[in-house]
Amino acid sequence: MDKNKTNITSEKIYRIELTNEEYEFLENLKIEFCNKLSKMSNEEITEYLKSFYPEQNLNFEKEIKDTVYKVNTYFNKDSEHTILTRFFEIFQK
Repeated sequence: MDKNKTNITSEKIYRIELTNEEYEFLENLKIEFCNKLSKMSNEEITEYLKSFYPEQNLNFEKEIKDTVYKVNTYFNKDSEHTILTRFFEIFQK
């Protein structure tokens, strides 16, 4: 399967059309955010992002079709990938 194609069964896709002004605003916001993160160490980035999403909010349970899934989030300080590299990968798509 082509990596750019998605197999969608029951999901809906919504297309958002932006004016040039809205697009430029979002692009500038993205650039500012990336610049801010690029000046931080991995530890600073982790703490910065944790401030948006306190750990208790990252750990949760969700019931789907009579099955309860428990989701826990952990930050690996020894990871080869950083949040910053992940953001850049996402923004490039």
